[in-house]
Amino acid sequence: MFELVVLTRASALLAICMALTPGVFSLGPYLESRYFPVVRDTRIMNEETVPGGVSFFVQFRKVRQCKFEGLAWYVGDVRVPVDFEPTAETMPRSRPMGGQYAGPWYVPGLPGTRGTHAYAYHRCHPLWETITRFYEG
Repeated sequence: MFELVVLTRASALLAICMALTPGVFSLGPYLESRYFPVVRDTRIMNEETVPGGVSFFVQFRKVRQCKFEGLAWYVGDVRVPVDFEPTAETMPRSRPMGGQYAGPWYVPGLPGTRGTHAYAYHRCHPLWETITRFYEG
């Protein structure tokens, strides 16, 4: 009798965990991005219109220790490429936590950053990629 009760409780716990799994993987990325962003307080500095696009420096604060995966810059729904500073190839891809100053970054085809937005992609754990709204112009 005791073994049947233990088996029933274990089966119920397993069923609850299986039922909650889709919700965790659906809501988890949204809640993490909204309430636990990786970067905050982004400011564009020294924006300059250059032939073919715009060049600028970026100041931001990294608040979580996560691995940088990429950056997507958008004009409306159209994604535009970002060319990081020439020395970026020799620098580590992930920055330490704290205040950061980067640049110059070059975004071709833009007259300025006003009306654009960007998202930063980071790997904080193996379950999903964390997407943070990096900039809203």
